[in-house]
Amino acid sequence: MNTLIDRVKISVAGKQQLSTLKRRTGIEHYNVICRHALCLSLANESPPPQETMQFSGGLEIDWRTFSGDADTTLVNILIARAIKEGHGVESSTVKQLLTLHLHRGLSYLASNSDSLLSLN
Repeated sequence: MNTLIDRVKISVAGKQQLSTLKRRTGIEHYNVICRHALCLSLANESPPPQETMQFSGGLEIDWRTFSGDADTTLVNILIARAIKEGHGVESSTVKQLLTLHLHRGLSYLASNSDSLLSLN
């Protein structure tokens, strides 16, 4: 069982993007959209931009629900990405990287109709 990540925090803006994506795609569960968003961002070689996010009024998803059967794989990808980008692999760093990649991926999905089509 993973001990690096327990909950995934989603900002207010991310929550709004998720609601829009859920409505547009008909995908019932946020965690499915979030996994797709995370992978979409991780596929981009550049590091996600550092940004300040407002989490009050956002939402949280339990890591096991977020990751599904891909728990170990996602954590290992995040750790590898942290090392590649010159970060440590402490829990707080991996969580921050997850948050930044998730939100960048949600932005990609919300603004790119081609990415939306791949969710359907």
